[in-house]
Amino acid sequence: MKKQIPIISFEHTSFQYEGQIQENLRDVNLTIKSGEFLVITGQSGCGKTTLTRCINNLIPRFFEGVLSGEVIVSGRSIKESDAGEAGKEIASIFQDPRSQFFTTNSSSEVAFACENYGIPHEEIVKRVDRAFQSLDMENLKDRDIFTLSSGERQKIAFLAATTLNPQIYVLDEPSANLDIHAILQMRKILSALKAAGHTIIVSEHRLFYLYGLADRFLIMKEGRICEELTGEEMAKLSASQMRSRRLRPLNLNTIQIEKIEPIGHSEVFLQIKNMSFSHKAMPELLHSISIEAHKGETIALVGENGCGKTTFGKILSGLIRCRQGGFFIDGKNVKQRKLSDYVYFVMQEADHQLYTDSVTEELRLGNKKIPGIDEKVSRILKMLHLENFKDCHPYALSGGQKQRLTIGAAMLSEKPIIVLDEPTSGLDWNNMYAVANAVNFLRKSGKVVFIITHDLEFISLTASRTLLLKEGIIKDDLQMTGKSTFKIVKDFMMKGGE
Repeated sequence: MKKQIPIISFEHTSFQYEGQIQENLRDVNLTIKSGEFLVITGQSGCGKTTLTRCINNLIPRFFEGVLSGEVIVSGRSIKESDAGEAGKEIASIFQDPRSQFFTTNSSSEVAFACENYGIPHEEIVKRVDRAFQSLDMENLKDRDIFTLSSGERQKIAFLAATTLNPQIYVLDEPSANLDIHAILQMRKILSALKAAGHTIIVSEHRLFYLYGLADRFLIMKEGRICEELTGEEMAKLSASQMRSRRLRPLNLNTIQIEKIEPIGHSEVFLQIKNMSFSHKAMPELLHSISIEAHKGETIALVGENGCGKTTFGKILSGLIRCRQGGFFIDGKNVKQRKLSDYVYFVMQEADHQLYTDSVTEELRLGNKKIPGIDEKVSRILKMLHLENFKDCHPYALSGGQKQRLTIGAAMLSEKPIIVLDEPTSGLDWNNMYAVANAVNFLRKSGKVVFIITHDLEFISLTASRTLLLKEGIIKDDLQMTGKSTFKIVKDFMMKGGE
């Protein structure tokens, strides 16, 4: 019987980015068979993304550094292969879809790769239509990309990757910005791609949707593959064994529920009355939203991508104007343009909220007169696992580190209401837990905290209350009293709000 040649192989591969003081990959040996489904996981900074960049030819062409050993993809060394030709065989889907967009229209973006390789127009039209139909995302056709939510943009990036029908798919944190229902839709597509014989490599923290799909799991640490498990072996690990490896659960039913008690302020602190919003020439996105909130509550806002969660947060923060609505804080009517005086909004895209040239100075910005500021900054850096980066430039941090830094700034804010937009997007278990502790710190200090999230684990650790948003209205308002209410939230998220 003829021995099967692996489609991808790493032979004593090491890589160190230019300007870094240590290697990001260290003597990696790995073979991947054609048609295999491989998941790479581990804590942030373990080398997952660097390994995938070797497979899709971003290393050494676009990320400079010192590469030793050998990486062979489809019979060619990445040191010699042409990135343009590799693009026909390897589709890449990144955590931040904006980094791979070339147009401003969703349909044009899905068609772009085909046009780039000179595929006839009639064939392009067929492939684009097929891509939108495959994920049941025809409502995203011909949309302005700037009006899409981050999750909807991620869906467009995934659709665009399928049009060339490549042999290899490389996905880097593809679930980071997706709601659970959309993730389960993506699972169906990945299952179909696997059944069709494609080779799939997924770098991921959220593992639940990969249960039963992955042939192998690689757990990385400090640039090395420290453990390799088959799909069957991974499925046998208990919840405690997963946590001891600092991994997210493979089964959402194993999530442990923490009962989060509000601090118990009896008087209503925030009132929103009949808030409605619509984009220009678009159907109404939010319709007559009315809620009350007390100090010391952490309120999770959940719903499908594009349902208006981030819009809700931006209106409450005074960043965008709603069509109608009344806002009352501590019993006083507050004009919408003045809401920013009371509400601190932490964006999902952390780059937009970083201003200084060091992590420490970022936290001190605007806070230097606070008594004991240096001690408070030091405590926050430790809580958010950033103490080793205190002198780094914020733009030298990873996406997750930047995200935690902006949350640290919120912790120092004297504003009574905090809105966090997807604060655990792309975070490993360890750092998700650190952010949960930060949110609980804010709640215990008497803040009103809103968390916009798709992360069930994070909800289980932080939310005292959850708002279920569907078709522009709050479908349910739940006090998180234990397993029964958590199951309602989980079912709502998994079924797309049904």
